[in-house]
Amino acid sequence: MTTPVGLVDGTFAGTDLHAVYELQRNEIGAPHIPALVELPDVGPHTIGVGKVAANLSVPFELRSYGWQLQHGARISASDQLRATSHRDSAIQAMADVAADDAVPEVSVRLLGPVALMMSGWLPSGQRLLRDAGARDDIAGAWAEGAATLISRIRAVLGAAPTILVDERQAHLAVNGQVRTASGASFERSIDVSEIRSYWETAVAQEASVLVETSDELVETAADVGGIMLDWPQGRNRTTERTWERIDGLVQAGSPVALQVEHHDNPERYAEELVEQYLAWGVSHKGLEHVYFVRRFDRAGEVETGSGLQWLRVLADHAAGYSATL
Repeated sequence: MTTPVGLVDGTFAGTDLHAVYELQRNEIGAPHIPALVELPDVGPHTIGVGKVAANLSVPFELRSYGWQLQHGARISASDQLRATSHRDSAIQAMADVAADDAVPEVSVRLLGPVALMMSGWLPSGQRLLRDAGARDDIAGAWAEGAATLISRIRAVLGAAPTILVDERQAHLAVNGQVRTASGASFERSIDVSEIRSYWETAVAQEASVLVETSDELVETAADVGGIMLDWPQGRNRTTERTWERIDGLVQAGSPVALQVEHHDNPERYAEELVEQYLAWGVSHKGLEHVYFVRRFDRAGEVETGSGLQWLRVLADHAAGYSATL
């Protein structure tokens, strides 16, 4: 069955988890994929490094300059404990709203291991990125933490998680463009092969995992597994290579998530997207491995409701239209 599905991504306004889940339940259902809700207004423990720290078995503490790794093994910092508690509340709230309805799949965005190394701090006050041993430890802790999150989602929701690994800034580490703690110079660059090894560890999960990164590293990400990127635009060699990469992935059964722009007529837009996809010679059957992504940015109730409805209409029409071709 060649059925592209809609996938919800991004952040939402306010502090009411149940309200956003109600919107998702009412406006977009299976086979489309709702998001585990992220609410930046709740606090720093619910987003970015805090959202990752919620799942880690190593201790972090939130300082004025960011999340800092602590000595020892005991997790005692209130912000990390609060992050874990909020993670559990976000999963349970989705289960509460679903009630007896099944939630087959759910998407979760997480900062990737390289992003964590760039944003987190060693006990010494330097970036995690600086220490090779710390980098290896953090990559392992990230993968273990992701497995913990996946297990929790499966246990409470019975849903298959789709993990969106946010590595959009990883190229800065490769190019030696990450500022040191003092800001006076830059951290040493990391070889692409090292980045690849971290991503290989990251995607080895009992879940669908897609890496979102810059154009510079997307080929590395595609070599590892599923990817997430903007819908390819234009007719040039770069676009052609992107579609060839997408074709290789979907034919191998790897997922590809494509972020789509908003158009007033979602039915016509759906037809245009399917036609573009096929015009580049990409596998028709491979559409079953394609996600149409709608990303929200601190969206309020009205924007969220209309955006979810738009995504459902787009994906449903794309599925119906592709079946006629």
